[in-house]
Amino acid sequence: MTQESVIQNTPVPPPTVTLDPAPALRDNPDRDRYELWSGDELVGLAGYELTSEDTMTLLHVVVTEKFGQSGFARLLLSLMFDDLDARGIKAVPVCTYAQQFIERFPQYRRSVA
Repeated sequence: MTQESVIQNTPVPPPTVTLDPAPALRDNPDRDRYELWSGDELVGLAGYELTSEDTMTLLHVVVTEKFGQSGFARLLLSLMFDDLDARGIKAVPVCTYAQQFIERFPQYRRSVA
């Protein structure tokens, strides 16, 4: 295994807090955001702007104070990028947290325009 293949598949650590029910990602295009929910409780969101049918600008990532510093922003972005990849949509990350996430987990560079 080469160093490049190790770098390209850096595992995303799970959140440090377990929620029941497990967090689920929802795209909410009416509000221009992805949302991470645990049951009926909002955990966090990623605001975006669709710039074309296959490109979006990622504006910000926010986790509610209750769930801050527990890895839920990381989970939100990994699920969101997986969804974008499956839908053939590329992201332009304006959000500095998202930019740092992509540097830390280079396998998600495939989802960046």
